[in-house]
Amino acid sequence: METTIRVIDSVNDRLGKIAAWIVVPLTIIVLLEIGMRYFANNPTIWVYDVSWMLFSVFFLLGGGFAMVHKRHVRIDLLYSMLPKRGQAIYELVFFIVMFLPTMGILGLRSVEYAGAAWESGQSLSTTVWTFPAAPIRTVIVLAFLLLFVQGIAEVLRNILIVMRKEQNDD
Repeated sequence: METTIRVIDSVNDRLGKIAAWIVVPLTIIVLLEIGMRYFANNPTIWVYDVSWMLFSVFFLLGGGFAMVHKRHVRIDLLYSMLPKRGQAIYELVFFIVMFLPTMGILGLRSVEYAGAAWESGQSLSTTVWTFPAAPIRTVIVLAFLLLFVQGIAEVLRNILIVMRKEQNDD
Protein backbone atom coordinates (compact mmCIF):
# COMPACT_ATOMS: atom_id res chain seq x y z
CA MET A 1 0.00 0.00 0.00
CA GLU A 2 2.79 2.42 0.90
CA THR A 3 4.56 1.75 -2.42
CA THR A 4 1.35 2.54 -4.33
CA ILE A 5 0.97 5.79 -2.40
CA ARG A 6 4.59 6.76 -3.08
CA VAL A 7 4.27 6.05 -6.82
CA ILE A 8 1.04 8.06 -7.17
CA ASP A 9 2.45 10.95 -5.12
CA SER A 10 5.62 10.90 -7.21
CA VAL A 11 3.74 11.01 -10.53
CA ASN A 12 1.57 13.95 -9.44
CA ASP A 13 4.55 15.73 -7.88
CA ARG A 14 6.67 15.42 -11.03
CA LEU A 15 3.86 16.39 -13.39
CA GLY A 16 3.07 19.40 -11.21
CA LYS A 17 6.71 20.51 -11.31
CA ILE A 18 6.79 20.08 -15.09
CA ALA A 19 3.50 21.99 -15.40
CA ALA A 20 4.98 24.84 -13.34
CA TRP A 21 7.43 25.50 -16.17
CA ILE A 22 4.49 26.38 -18.43
CA VAL A 23 4.50 29.75 -16.68
CA VAL A 24 7.73 30.63 -18.53
CA PRO A 25 6.38 30.48 -22.11
CA LEU A 26 3.09 31.92 -20.87
CA THR A 27 4.90 34.95 -19.45
CA ILE A 28 6.96 35.36 -22.62
CA ILE A 29 3.96 35.36 -24.94
CA VAL A 30 2.01 37.75 -22.72
CA LEU A 31 5.00 40.13 -22.67
CA LEU A 32 5.26 39.74 -26.45
CA GLU A 33 1.59 40.66 -26.79
CA ILE A 34 2.04 43.71 -24.55
CA GLY A 35 4.96 44.84 -26.69
CA MET A 36 3.14 44.20 -29.95
CA ARG A 37 -0.07 45.86 -28.78
CA TYR A 38 1.20 48.94 -26.95
CA PHE A 39 4.59 49.65 -28.51
CA ALA A 40 4.23 48.40 -32.09
CA ASN A 41 0.46 49.00 -32.34
CA ASN A 42 0.18 45.58 -33.98
CA PRO A 43 -1.61 43.11 -31.66
CA THR A 44 -1.41 39.40 -32.40
CA ILE A 45 -4.40 37.23 -33.23
CA TRP A 46 -3.12 34.11 -31.46
CA VAL A 47 -1.79 35.12 -28.01
CA TYR A 48 -5.14 35.16 -26.23
CA ASP A 49 -6.00 31.61 -27.32
CA VAL A 50 -2.51 30.24 -26.65
CA SER A 51 -2.35 31.92 -23.24
CA TRP A 52 -5.62 30.43 -22.02
CA MET A 53 -4.58 27.00 -23.31
CA LEU A 54 -1.21 27.21 -21.55
CA PHE A 55 -2.82 28.42 -18.34
CA SER A 56 -5.40 25.63 -18.59
CA VAL A 57 -2.66 23.01 -18.83
CA PHE A 58 -0.82 24.63 -15.90
CA PHE A 59 -3.97 24.72 -13.77
CA LEU A 60 -5.26 21.26 -14.70
CA LEU A 61 -1.98 19.42 -14.19
CA GLY A 62 -1.37 21.30 -10.94
CA GLY A 63 -4.43 19.81 -9.22
CA GLY A 64 -2.81 16.53 -8.28
CA PHE A 65 0.33 18.38 -7.20
CA ALA A 66 -1.76 20.57 -4.89
CA MET A 67 -3.30 17.48 -3.32
CA VAL A 68 0.07 15.79 -2.78
CA HIS A 69 1.37 18.87 -0.96
CA LYS A 70 -1.90 19.62 0.90
CA ARG A 71 -2.22 23.01 -0.85
CA HIS A 72 -5.87 22.65 -1.77
CA VAL A 73 -8.60 24.70 -0.12
CA ARG A 74 -10.03 23.18 3.03
CA ILE A 75 -12.61 24.54 5.41
CA ASP A 76 -11.19 23.09 8.56
CA LEU A 77 -13.26 24.39 11.45
CA LEU A 78 -14.16 20.87 12.55
CA TYR A 79 -11.19 19.10 10.94
CA SER A 80 -8.52 21.00 12.89
CA MET A 81 -10.14 20.09 16.22
CA LEU A 82 -10.04 16.35 15.50
CA PRO A 83 -7.18 14.05 16.54
CA LYS A 84 -5.07 12.55 13.74
CA ARG A 85 -7.19 9.38 13.58
CA GLY A 86 -10.39 11.44 13.50
CA GLN A 87 -8.97 13.54 10.65
CA ALA A 88 -8.15 10.34 8.76
CA ILE A 89 -11.69 9.01 9.22
CA TYR A 90 -13.12 12.39 8.16
CA GLU A 91 -10.98 12.33 5.00
CA LEU A 92 -11.84 8.70 4.27
CA VAL A 93 -15.53 9.51 4.32
CA PHE A 94 -15.02 12.61 2.18
CA PHE A 95 -12.85 10.88 -0.43
CA ILE A 96 -15.02 7.77 -0.67
CA VAL A 97 -18.42 9.51 -0.60
CA MET A 98 -17.72 12.78 -2.43
CA PHE A 99 -14.34 13.08 -4.12
CA LEU A 100 -13.82 9.76 -5.91
CA PRO A 101 -17.37 9.51 -7.32
CA THR A 102 -17.23 13.12 -8.51
CA MET A 103 -13.81 12.73 -10.14
CA GLY A 104 -14.91 9.42 -11.65
CA ILE A 105 -18.07 10.88 -13.19
CA LEU A 106 -16.31 14.02 -14.43
CA GLY A 107 -13.44 11.90 -15.74
CA LEU A 108 -15.77 9.64 -17.71
CA ARG A 109 -17.66 12.62 -19.10
CA SER A 110 -14.39 14.29 -20.08
CA VAL A 111 -13.39 11.14 -22.00
CA GLU A 112 -16.62 11.47 -24.00
CA TYR A 113 -15.97 15.19 -24.44
CA ALA A 114 -12.41 14.68 -25.70
CA GLY A 115 -13.38 11.67 -27.79
CA ALA A 116 -16.04 13.67 -29.61
CA ALA A 117 -13.49 16.40 -30.34
CA TRP A 118 -10.96 13.88 -31.73
CA GLU A 119 -13.67 12.15 -33.78
CA SER A 120 -15.17 15.29 -35.29
CA GLY A 121 -11.95 17.27 -35.67
CA GLN A 122 -13.60 20.11 -33.77
CA SER A 123 -11.83 23.45 -33.64
CA LEU A 124 -11.96 26.15 -31.00
CA SER A 125 -11.55 29.86 -31.25
CA THR A 126 -12.24 32.89 -29.17
CA THR A 127 -10.53 35.06 -31.79
CA VAL A 128 -10.06 34.71 -35.55
CA TRP A 129 -7.36 32.08 -34.99
CA THR A 130 -8.70 28.51 -34.86
CA PHE A 131 -6.99 25.48 -33.35
CA PRO A 132 -7.97 21.85 -32.65
CA ALA A 133 -10.03 21.27 -29.53
CA ALA A 134 -8.97 17.67 -28.92
CA PRO A 135 -5.52 18.25 -27.36
CA ILE A 136 -6.72 20.60 -24.62
CA ARG A 137 -9.74 18.39 -23.95
CA THR A 138 -7.40 15.42 -23.61
CA VAL A 139 -5.50 17.34 -20.93
CA ILE A 140 -8.83 17.64 -19.08
CA VAL A 141 -9.11 13.82 -19.17
CA LEU A 142 -5.55 13.51 -17.85
CA ALA A 143 -6.26 16.01 -15.07
CA PHE A 144 -9.32 14.13 -13.83
CA LEU A 145 -7.41 10.84 -14.03
CA LEU A 146 -4.56 12.30 -11.97
CA LEU A 147 -6.98 13.68 -9.39
CA PHE A 148 -8.86 10.38 -9.20
CA VAL A 149 -5.67 8.40 -8.71
CA GLN A 150 -4.42 10.90 -6.12
CA GLY A 151 -7.76 10.47 -4.35
CA ILE A 152 -7.09 6.73 -4.20
CA ALA A 153 -3.66 7.47 -2.69
CA GLU A 154 -5.33 9.68 -0.08
CA VAL A 155 -7.80 6.91 0.78
CA LEU A 156 -4.94 4.43 1.19
CA ARG A 157 -2.91 6.90 3.25
CA ASN A 158 -5.85 7.50 5.59
CA ILE A 159 -6.55 3.77 5.91
CA LEU A 160 -2.95 3.34 7.05
CA ILE A 161 -3.35 6.14 9.61
CA VAL A 162 -6.57 4.63 10.98
CA MET A 163 -5.00 1.15 11.18
CA ARG A 164 -1.75 2.22 12.90
CA LYS A 165 -2.27 1.86 16.62
CA GLU A 166 0.80 3.87 17.67
CA GLN A 167 -0.58 7.01 16.01
CA ASN A 168 -4.05 6.65 17.51
CA ASP A 169 -3.90 8.95 20.49
CA ASP A 170 -7.66 9.28 20.74
